[in-house]
Amino acid sequence: MTTLNQLSALIFLVSIIGFHAAQSQSSDQWYKRVETGKEVVTTLQFYFHDIVSGRNPSAVRIAQPLQNISSPTIFGALVMIDDALTVGPEPSSKIVGRARGLYGSAGQTDFGLIMAVMGCTTVARLAFLA
Repeated sequence: MTTLNQLSALIFLVSIIGFHAAQSQSSDQWYKRVETGKEVVTTLQFYFHDIVSGRNPSAVRIAQPLQNISSPTIFGALVMIDDALTVGPEPSSKIVGRARGLYGSAGQTDFGLIMAVMGCTTVARLAFLA
């Protein structure tokens, strides 16, 4: 498995944990809004698709320092993303938004990840920062 694929797999796992991805939800149940008087809480549940290869990748490496080209952690590499957010695990399931931003490898000796991602939904007036 290439280092970029490992980075993509880690991002996928982080997004599952961070976004509490749904196991099998209908397209109408991917978000829930609860108003409790003083505050409104919205829970989002969706799948984050990070495609790093093929004809139309959604994640593209935009920078990497020359001195770290052989680093096992690809320290310093930056990847720009425009990933689909879907209601199910299949890339063909209904798209409910996009996650746009970048992530980079921040660890020299172990694998560390830094992300700056903004998401917008296309079917409801919701946005998030990760």
